[in-house]
This record gives sequence, structure tokens and C-alpha cells, in this order.
Amino acid sequence: MLNRQKIGLALLALFLAAIFFRLGVWQLDRAQLLQELAKPQQEKAVIELLSIAKPNQALSTDSLSRIVKFRGNFIANLQAPNQEDVNGKKSTWSVGVFQITGSGKIAVVRGFQGNMKLNETKEIEIEIVGRLTPSQINNKFGEVRSGVLPRIDSALLLSDYGSDFFDGYVIARSELPESGLVKVPSPQPVLKVAGFYWQHISYVIVWWLMGLLTLALPFLRSRSAER
Repeated sequence: MLNRQKIGLALLALFLAAIFFRLGVWQLDRAQLLQELAKPQQEKAVIELLSIAKPNQALSTDSLSRIVKFRGNFIANLQAPNQEDVNGKKSTWSVGVFQITGSGKIAVVRGFQGNMKLNETKEIEIEIVGRLTPSQINNKFGEVRSGVLPRIDSALLLSDYGSDFFDGYVIARSELPESGLVKVPSPQPVLKVAGFYWQHISYVIVWWLMGLLTLALPFLRSRSAER
């Protein structure tokens, strides 16, 4: 009977130790993932917007943050106040409503709002290259005024410019021909996972120490019983 208890206790200790060891491996994997994600990500090749998105349809996960290109004309120019770029600088952005040739419309951040007047030249086809970004959810500017966007969201443009809008908006890297506006920086977003590297390493040590302690418990119990 005593031997059965010892065997049962040893098996239980092995089972618990295996769980603790696996938890340690999981935390180690997350620590390694953090290191990989902290490395600069390789930018994907420029792709035609029409090949990864369509008007009146939500953007797919794979299309987000891609550098896209498309051609057409600006039909309106608006202002988006109190916008914050990746460097933490708040300013007013110039946002154009762009009609893509043979397709729908999309909002394009042309650059920082300057003093120059931007004209919609429908006779000249313009090529845009920029980063595709999801629509903003929260208002950056509370006052409602004509020609001013409280947030960059195609849903706010439907009443004035009709339907057939692409989801999201594009932060332009270049216009051909150029508008002369200073472009808003749009580096590739850095993917993040919860936690910090050394925090995960500390969890690895804790889980593995608990596993070793669990393996040692049957022997400690046996020595205590002998005394």
C-alpha cells in the first residue's frame, strides 16, 4: 500500500513538473517572439490598390499598412485639424477626396496643411503612392465646419460626395505631379505583443523552479517519513 502511494505521488509530481516545464517553454517562446518583432520588418512591395481592396467593402487584414498606388483625380480638398503624426507632432493635415479612374473614391492625406491653395485639376491624371490605413474612430476635432473633418473616415464623406468609397484612407508618400505639400511621415507600424522581454524570462525561471521543486517533493516527503 505504501509503495502504491509513493508511485502515485511520484507520477503526480512528474505530471505537475511537466506542466510547469511546458509553461516555462511557452514564456520562453513569447520572449523570443518579442525579440523578433522588435527587429525592423521588411517592407512589402508596392501594390495596386484595386488588387487588394474594393469600394464599399471592409479592408482585409492583409491589406492594412500596405504601400499602394492608384491613379485618378482629386475632386475636393479638406482639412483635418489636430492630427498627430508618428513623431507626436500635432497639426492640421490636408485631406483630398480622390476619384480613382474607373473605380470608387478614397480619402488621401496629401500632407501638412500649408498656405498654398490646392486646386482640383480634373484634366490631369495624378498617381498616388502611399500607405493604406484604417479609418480613424475617435474625433480629433470637435467643431463641425464645412470643409473640416473631425476625423479621417470615409463614412463622413458619403453625404457630400456620394457612395462607392474605399474603406480606410491613404497617407500619401508621393503625388505625380507633386502638390508641393510636406508629406506626413508614415513608417511601417511596429507589431507588438503584450509584456516585456525580461518579464517573460523571469516567468521562465519561476515556472522551471516550481517544476524542480515539484520533482523534489516526493524525495523530501520520503526522507521526512524515514525520520
